[in-house]
Amino acid sequence: MKKYLAITVLMLLLATPVQAKESCSTVLCMAGMLQGVGVVSACTGFVQDYFDIIMFNGHGGISLNKTFKARGKFLGKCTSAGNWPKMINSQYGRQLGF
Repeated sequence: MKKYLAITVLMLLLATPVQAKESCSTVLCMAGMLQGVGVVSACTGFVQDYFDIIMFNGHGGISLNKTFKARGKFLGKCTSAGNWPKMINSQYGRQLGF
């Protein structure tokens, strides 16, 4: 019993928290990119979250259309962003990196 308790405690101490991707933070950071500000250091992770969304076709190749739709869906989760998600996705949705 003590062995299982020790293992459980050890696992809890070593576990790292998983952070959900923040669509509104991504929209805010990428709106700055769209306006020519570039990627500020605090935004690197949020912008990377967007570009990490890559969809594949049935043959294992990258599907730019599916990627575009998935990225648009991610940005669309930020309901308070107005038209920014559509403008951002129009500019960067089929791009594979920044």
